[in-house]
Amino acid sequence: MKINKVQVFVGLAILLLSFLVTLQFKSVRVNNAQNLQKNVRMDELLGDLKRQQELNEDLKKQIDAYQNDIAKFREEAVQHSGYSEILLEQLNRAELIAGLVDVKGPGITITLNDNQNRSAGGNALNASESLIHDEDIRRVINELCAAGAEAIAVNDSRIISTSAIRCVGPSILINDEKMTPPYVIYAIGKADQLEAAMNLNGGVIDNLKVWGFTIAIEKHNEILIPKYKGIVNFSSATAAAE
Repeated sequence: MKINKVQVFVGLAILLLSFLVTLQFKSVRVNNAQNLQKNVRMDELLGDLKRQQELNEDLKKQIDAYQNDIAKFREEAVQHSGYSEILLEQLNRAELIAGLVDVKGPGITITLNDNQNRSAGGNALNASESLIHDEDIRRVINELCAAGAEAIAVNDSRIISTSAIRCVGPSILINDEKMTPPYVIYAIGKADQLEAAMNLNGGVIDNLKVWGFTIAIEKHNEILIPKYKGIVNFSSATAAAE
């Protein structure tokens, strides 16, 4: 059987066409797969971009909040520029009242000394009766406080609310410091008023003089009283809530 050339040509054309169709089909499948991958990747990138934008937005809100806080702090600082000065003034006053700073001002000094003659009114005194005692110093300090003394010291030892004055043998212990006569009591306040209180008839100084103690009172335009040098600890007392 003879094969017609036309049939051969047609057959070859069909094969070629089939090959081209198959090749085109595969190409389309590959392109579709690549496009699909590109679309998936694009979606991922878009998702990442969206999340990053949201994160940036949150960070911006935080920055805005911090800037607002700083602006408020600055505004308060401007409006309360004198607040620190008020706190410092209150602190200085508290330290002054507590006896924790050196102070100066007008006042008097009272010098107390033992009875050197050891006799009073012709009667012999025993050793104890001829000595200045802790009770005598406390009485003088109490009278000074009642007369308006604002700061008191004994032999340069500042008297504060927790100061202890007590006898230890022939000496007196004040703020844990052992002292012997003469005892010089310094008091800052209205000098005339303090002196008048010490010279009252029948007062504490008048009674001491009866026993022959040597006492001298002097007024001063300015007295320097040092701060309390000990340690003030409060382990039991705390501020009560209002």
